[in-house]
Amino acid sequence: MPAHHNGQPAQQALAMRGNYGLGMPNEGRGAEPEAEDDTIDLRDIWRLIVKHKWLLVSMATVGLLAALLLSFIRTPLYLASATVQVDKRAARVVQFGQEADANADLDDRTGMGTQLELLQSRVLAERVIDELRLDRQGLPQDLPATTAPGAEEEADPTEGEPANTGWMAAAGNMLGKIKQSWDKVRQPATDSAERLNREQVIAAFDKTVTMELVRNSRMIKVNAENANPQLAARIANSVTQTFIALNLERRLESSSYAKTFLETQLGLTKARLEESERKLNQFARDRNILTLDEKTNVVNQTFTDFSTALAKVEQERFKAESEYETMRKTPDTARQVLDSKTIQDYKSQRSKLDAEYEQSAKIYKDDFPKMQQLRAQINDLDGKIKTEVSSILASVSNNFEMTKRQEALLRSRLDETRRQIVQGQDQSVDYNLLKREVDTNRELYNGLLQQVKQVGVAGGVESNNIQVVDKAEVPLFPHKPKIALNTAIGLLAGLVLGLGLVFLMESMDDSIKFADEVEKILMVPLLGVIPKIKQKGDQAASMALQAQHDPRGHFAEAYRSVRTALQFSTSEGAPRRLVVTSTAKNEGKSTTAVALAINFAQLGLKTVLIDADMRNPTIHKYLDLGNTNGLSNFLSGHSTAGTLPQVTEVPNLHVITAGPIPPSPVDLLTGPKLGELMDLLQADGVQFIILDGPPVLGLADAVVLGNQVPSVLYVAQASLTRKSHIKDAFRRLRMAGIVPRGVVLTKTTAQNTAYYT
Repeated sequence: MPAHHNGQPAQQALAMRGNYGLGMPNEGRGAEPEAEDDTIDLRDIWRLIVKHKWLLVSMATVGLLAALLLSFIRTPLYLASATVQVDKRAARVVQFGQEADANADLDDRTGMGTQLELLQSRVLAERVIDELRLDRQGLPQDLPATTAPGAEEEADPTEGEPANTGWMAAAGNMLGKIKQSWDKVRQPATDSAERLNREQVIAAFDKTVTMELVRNSRMIKVNAENANPQLAARIANSVTQTFIALNLERRLESSSYAKTFLETQLGLTKARLEESERKLNQFARDRNILTLDEKTNVVNQTFTDFSTALAKVEQERFKAESEYETMRKTPDTARQVLDSKTIQDYKSQRSKLDAEYEQSAKIYKDDFPKMQQLRAQINDLDGKIKTEVSSILASVSNNFEMTKRQEALLRSRLDETRRQIVQGQDQSVDYNLLKREVDTNRELYNGLLQQVKQVGVAGGVESNNIQVVDKAEVPLFPHKPKIALNTAIGLLAGLVLGLGLVFLMESMDDSIKFADEVEKILMVPLLGVIPKIKQKGDQAASMALQAQHDPRGHFAEAYRSVRTALQFSTSEGAPRRLVVTSTAKNEGKSTTAVALAINFAQLGLKTVLIDADMRNPTIHKYLDLGNTNGLSNFLSGHSTAGTLPQVTEVPNLHVITAGPIPPSPVDLLTGPKLGELMDLLQADGVQFIILDGPPVLGLADAVVLGNQVPSVLYVAQASLTRKSHIKDAFRRLRMAGIVPRGVVLTKTTAQNTAYYT
């Protein structure tokens, strides 16, 4: 018999091994998986919705039916609406130059807000109630009955009891003050039944009659709700008419007050005007002031004329002086010389003589008579030109001197006029002060007189800035209940409540619900997802053999994928020895062990399935085998290895049942006998040994098995095995140096595998 199994001495079968496995941190004993990610995954939310879709549909249906029921049992209410337009200014029959309007200085928001508050005022509500007698009809009849505060006085529970002392007395006083304050808060301050009933009617009116501003306009809509459609229309129209009447009353009262005030001010202003006019007239007589106004003052007009004439003369003097200087310095280029026809004729004759002289000089000498004659003619013309230039210079000089004298004369007259004006201004300071006072009083008097007339006319016209645009018509159909809206709200409320229940159930459900949670939470690879097969009664045995009986079914395909994953789990291929365990019983552990054994046997590989769960053996039941001689017999030394394997209907598959249940299975598993058995089986040509181990929690058997078998496959049932229990089981395994090769998720549905990649 070999003394080693897997290269280790048999006596050291329980020695701890280091961590191994895909996706597991190599941190030694006690390593814990990373903390769960708290981020919200929309896919998880969608999967929860799909998983509990029938609950959501049921809750939505309940909400819908409840909304319909409530809608049908409510009393139908009719809505009548009237629209009024509020202008900034009232429409005037007679237009004035300036109107006194209280709303002129208000912006649209403030003005419309004021009108809206006036529509909601208590005065308007009381007038409409009295006009339509709504306190006797038309308002809700289920108003709470009012009881006067002193009508029913409760007896003091402490009356007649002996007085307490100490802390009990203090507590009693405190409770009494609290009760007194509570009574003041919930009871009205008056005991008048008429007043209280009136308040209830007004409150009901305010609740059923609402006002709303029409957006981007100066219109207000008045809405009235009532069970009687005719009464609803009457209430809405009465509110608008009463609103217009109250507005007219306020305007008439304002006009009357304004007229009285203006008439008083007009009398005082008239007296002041008459007094100031008398003072002005007396002052003009005393000072001999004769003037009409500033525009007709003779001295001012003379000063203006002299100033204009002086400016004109100064321009002429500047011109004459410029011409004189030009004539004196360069007479040949002066305008007068150039404009003189005589001088130009002389210059033309001289030019001809100069030309003739030059032609003659080519022939004759200077002392030749003809040359002397030509020179004499030229000199004569030069003298005539000088004489004409001197005459023009004298004329320009005379014109210059004349303009200078005229300027000096005008300047002296202007200075004299200026002195007269300054003297007149000094004398008329008091006159101007009195005149301004007269003008001010006259303007104030005229303005007050005009306003008095305007107010009187406006008060008689009874202008109003509010008009009815649309009168309320009798509604044809009820406004409430809104069945479509209520059903939508009920449907939405049902969905929200259903979602709340779903999240509450999911938050309380700690089980593995989705396939992708295995690797995320447990940090081990997911080797396979086994679909849930519908069973009729107890057919666990037939389900375990479906991998053999229905090789093309989903169940067999799922376990073939587990077999393939195991083949790629290590570099050497599938583990030759494999323990299948779970958190607790009835999670599909034994079925998984049988199905994997069948799948390896179907490859033509000699496989032995060992039922190592000696506390609750089930393999012999699934395969319909005897259990008189099994693993417990060999481990206790009552049987040999060659007598244990039993032939099954599956080719290449043998089974070693658990045998009779021993008193202490863990003691049998702790010894070296199990390792010797597996070594013997492999020496006999067995290629795969699969052990159906016991659950981890509550038992030490699985930990002992895990230390003797290199690989452990963990089975968890979807939507049943709790995450906390799996973590506790993994913690126990890691403390013993055991890390599962992977997890197989059993009994899954489409909800558990949705969006799994």
